[in-house]
Amino acid sequence: MLDCQDKIYSEEYEDYIVEYGNRPELVPEQYETECYQLVSSRFAIVYLEGAQVDSNRRNAELEIPRCFGLLSSAQMLEETGIAMARRQPRLELFGQGVMFGIIDTGAGVR
Repeated sequence: MLDCQDKIYSEEYEDYIVEYGNRPELVPEQYETECYQLVSSRFAIVYLEGAQVDSNRRNAELEIPRCFGLLSSAQMLEETGIAMARRQPRLELFGQGVMFGIIDTGAGVR
């Protein structure tokens, strides 16, 4: 049996960002796993064996965030809809409550 650290690195397990409603004690029961990390008062990352996650559950309750690749800044802002939202004068967007991730491509810089 793999421990949590092994599951995090395993290709057999998938990582999901889930909303747990500020009740962390329910995460192990709801997602049937002891391997999870709380990342905010609202979201957690759960590690589930990919073969055991059926497509109905994956599409209904597990959140897979969008992943954007190596795009120019202006192109990314347009494609994601951020530029359009920023152009709305009354929205006052300042980035509070924003989660982000960094993916290292492994490309060497010389």
